[in-house]
Amino acid sequence: MLKIDRYIMQQFLAGIFPVLLLLLALFSFISLAEELEEVGNGDFTLPDALMVVFLTTPKRIVELLPVTTLLGGLLGLGAMANHRELIAIRTSGISKRRIAQTVTILAIFLAVFITILQFSVVPGFEREAAQLRSKSLQGTDKGPGSNGAFWTRNGAYIIRVNAVRFDRTLADIEIYTADTNGRLSQLVQADTADYAGDDNWLLSGVVHSELQQTRVNEIKQETLLWKGLLSAEQASVLMLPLQALAPNDLINTIKNLRRNQLDTHAYEIVLWQQVSLLPSLLAMALLALPFLLGSVRSVAASQRVMIGGLIGISFYLVQQLTGHLAGILGLNPALIILTPPFILLAVAIAMIRHRSV
Repeated sequence: MLKIDRYIMQQFLAGIFPVLLLLLALFSFISLAEELEEVGNGDFTLPDALMVVFLTTPKRIVELLPVTTLLGGLLGLGAMANHRELIAIRTSGISKRRIAQTVTILAIFLAVFITILQFSVVPGFEREAAQLRSKSLQGTDKGPGSNGAFWTRNGAYIIRVNAVRFDRTLADIEIYTADTNGRLSQLVQADTADYAGDDNWLLSGVVHSELQQTRVNEIKQETLLWKGLLSAEQASVLMLPLQALAPNDLINTIKNLRRNQLDTHAYEIVLWQQVSLLPSLLAMALLALPFLLGSVRSVAASQRVMIGGLIGISFYLVQQLTGHLAGILGLNPALIILTPPFILLAVAIAMIRHRSV
């Protein structure tokens, strides 16, 4: 019995791998075309663009795996159905429900794989990609041996940031202001800075120094809301995109923003989108079975793949739409984002039970 289970899993994976490679090649090419537009800006070169595409591959795998699972299942198990292997398995006494349980176990392993990528691989790789993209910024000086520190200017302020952490937090910030004669008039130092939306930054551990002719007035503040610390371009290049943050970093950031009574809606949307990948993957894996558990003569293999592709693309678009709707309309992110995958999962289970009758 275990040998048959392993064989079903092997055939399922054999269908997933070529589909995943094909989709990765397609989306990587699109990503490369976008990165090539930045080649020549600052110190950003063609090898940097190629490396950015490579470093962002784990994130693409996480996003594509649910749809890939549906198409891969239709190809891998479809080959078994076309060779009457599924019929032979059924004849040996293995029920259709048992086949569905085997596919569920495989989906759980894939979900664990996605979770490992989300927590351990994607943030680090995306951080390296962000550092390479920072070469394209004009007017940002990042000297050798600075351990990630950079200098930039935003309006009247000269800003030094020592490091950008994985959780989109800026560390060890210094903001200098000069008077009309070019003399230093104000220095703001902060331990960390978190992006709070609408071009606002929440500075923590703040020391505000006013430099006068004969003395320095120093004020210490626990937090300070600062507008325009980095420009939109600098923030998008130097900081990880929200979608690349690990779930635990998102949770910690949400808690920190809530403590300071700031909006957390954008972070919650991304968090629940990441969580929704797990039921989505399970639903997609099980949805391949109803196409194969019945008679395979009535539906050609190409037609099954085309239908599966349409379902996968439609579901992907619905997931993106629900995220945007939750953000625009201020709806409950968990309810809006998790509803489609659980509906699809319920449909897949109902179809399998109908086929098992």
